[in-house]
Amino acid sequence: MKELYRLLHEQGFGSRKDCRKLIEAGLVLIDGEAVLDHRQPVDPTALDEIEVDGEPWPLLELPLYLLLHKPGGYETSHRPLHNPSVFHLLPYQFEALGIAAVGRLDVDTTGLLLMSTDGQFVHALTSPKKQVPKCYRVTLKHAVTDELVARLLKGVYLKDDDEKVIAEAVTVVDEHTIDMTITQGKYHQVKRMVAAASNRVEGLHRLSLGTVELGDLAEGDWRWLSAGELAALGF
Repeated sequence: MKELYRLLHEQGFGSRKDCRKLIEAGLVLIDGEAVLDHRQPVDPTALDEIEVDGEPWPLLELPLYLLLHKPGGYETSHRPLHNPSVFHLLPYQFEALGIAAVGRLDVDTTGLLLMSTDGQFVHALTSPKKQVPKCYRVTLKHAVTDELVARLLKGVYLKDDDEKVIAEAVTVVDEHTIDMTITQGKYHQVKRMVAAASNRVEGLHRLSLGTVELGDLAEGDWRWLSAGELAALGF
């Protein structure tokens, strides 16, 4: 059993004081009935959801693991400077629970972005030692050439870097589009690699990370990672 205000706090509804106020204002309903005693004992395992301020809330099991289809024009930051935050596309409670992005996507980059409240998960998928593959659909300014593909696969030198960076795979999609897989996570890596190979990135869209694929999830939407996807990632 757990006191109701503590349960709300653990679900991301604010500080314990904020949660007490929600309950005492009659804004928290269980089985359609308002609970006014913030210390009311509840059994989380016996509840599917509660209602808070008129909205149903399915109780979350921590940690959280999810996939977001990031739109363009959003910053991968809790404190964005010039654009809205990707975290504003999620329920506000998730930020209070400490959700973090698995790496970053640039403001103009779209596609798959994993998020979690599990720090070990985030670290494992972003650590350079793990070399987790990331596949991007790359729209190019100039037409694809055999030379471009060969240079990306052979490796290019980035400015101020003494080691070559190599694309793990490059597939030609059409005259101005390639799918490119990398295992490093250097700053603006795909854009800089393409520039080093004498072309320019006009659009960048992440298709997959590790074994997890974006699929047909609509832009701006999110979903939970499945047990199978987590197992394939080693969690």
